[in-house]
Amino acid sequence: MRQQLGRSVTFAAFIAALSLAGSAYAQCSVPYQLNNGQVADATQVMGDMNALADCVDDGAPAGAANSVQVNGGGTLAGVGPLTDGQLLIGSNGNAPQASTLTAGPGVTITNGPASITISSQGGPAGPSGTVQVNNAGSFAGLQLSDGMIITGVGASFSATAKSPNLTLSDGNLVATSTNASYAAVLGSNSQSSGKFYFEFQNVRITDSNSGIGLGTAGTNFASYLGSNAQSVGLEPNGGVWFNGHQIGTASAVPVGATVSIALDVTNKLIWFQTNSGLWNNSSAANPATGVGGFSVSGIGSSVLYPAAIWREALGTTQIAMTSASWISVAPSGFGPWAPPSTPTAVNVSGAATLSNDGTLTSNARAAQSTPNNPTGTTSVGTQTMQGLAGSVTPGASGRILFMASGDGFNTAAVGQGFIVQLRYGTGTAPANGSAAAGTPIGGAIKGVTAVVSSAQQIPFAVQALVPNLTPGTAYWFDLGLAAIGGGTAAIENVSLTAVEM
Repeated sequence: MRQQLGRSVTFAAFIAALSLAGSAYAQCSVPYQLNNGQVADATQVMGDMNALADCVDDGAPAGAANSVQVNGGGTLAGVGPLTDGQLLIGSNGNAPQASTLTAGPGVTITNGPASITISSQGGPAGPSGTVQVNNAGSFAGLQLSDGMIITGVGASFSATAKSPNLTLSDGNLVATSTNASYAAVLGSNSQSSGKFYFEFQNVRITDSNSGIGLGTAGTNFASYLGSNAQSVGLEPNGGVWFNGHQIGTASAVPVGATVSIALDVTNKLIWFQTNSGLWNNSSAANPATGVGGFSVSGIGSSVLYPAAIWREALGTTQIAMTSASWISVAPSGFGPWAPPSTPTAVNVSGAATLSNDGTLTSNARAAQSTPNNPTGTTSVGTQTMQGLAGSVTPGASGRILFMASGDGFNTAAVGQGFIVQLRYGTGTAPANGSAAAGTPIGGAIKGVTAVVSSAQQIPFAVQALVPNLTPGTAYWFDLGLAAIGGGTAAIENVSLTAVEM
């Protein structure tokens, strides 16, 4: 009879299979219901038998041996067989999928026959009391002793690759020139291949010999950026200089601007952008497509650093080499010049000290004195020291403002007078009447007698800011004095002050 139904099993086998299936096949339905005493129609009987045969086929296990059976929409569907560590995982309205677990940060998953082992990549690191930080997916412990804090240590200007007349502040992120001599600095991070982006923010370059850009470790600190093949620089008017020649023109750089730099280190192509404007001052230039870059293919080294050079006082900029510090947006395909900062335990030093009870105390120093009136000098034009013995020891920034005030006079005739100037140095303070010593600072103040008088007092005040003094080193400061036109020049009622900024 099964052959009449077009099946490959006999009717007896079908009945046997149906009986063995138990309740799993009790839900099979037939198209015709035959009642007792009803004359059976062959078509109806065959239809019922075919329906039962289809039901048996639909209920047979699907897939390969050891497959997991799921409802495939009225029929069984096989998933698998599952390999070591695989689970059935839901798929939002779709059939469950066979998949393994994915390890997150700090987690290790080991799959085995009929087993899944989940473990941490490590518990807290270091001794008890250490602060835990994420170190590339595992714990790292930072031990804090008295007065220590956790801070980020990241990309900045180099504290060593810089000119003496340049100061760094705000975690070495801000560079400032202190006088009109050449002052240069390199970044702390270099690149030798690939495509990278960084920014100079709050830029002040106003002299034509000042510039920002890139340089090698051999950058000439005594000339403009781009003066030779060791650097490339953008000057205030937008000129781009390399190897002593102007190779192009980008946008001008107003005071306070943000200048973005995109560099294809591998192909030695550079693009400049001011305040998110046009790259290289051209609508066609685009670092993302490699179009319109200025070529620096002859640069002296493949290892390049951000660089800035000023030939002006108070030129400044802030470096931004990590993406979190950017104002503009990097072009597609260009990564940050430097990675994010790394948490590090450090002692608070410099401008302040942190005690173990959390008290922050300033380390800035100040000194004030009112020395006795010194003996005058008859030296004309050549200063002699007054032996005032002012003293200060910087404790923080090393930026000291020296000030002195008093009265000066000359005991001789009309037209004669005095000249006075601040001087400082280290070691033993000079005595009254000794030859000029130390470093003269600030301007020399002159006072000339207008009427005949043995003591026509002329008030004076001098001051000068000296950066880059060494914290912890004692410095003396004094006044150099000389006569004008003869007679005896003298000072009295002197007040000396030194304040660390």
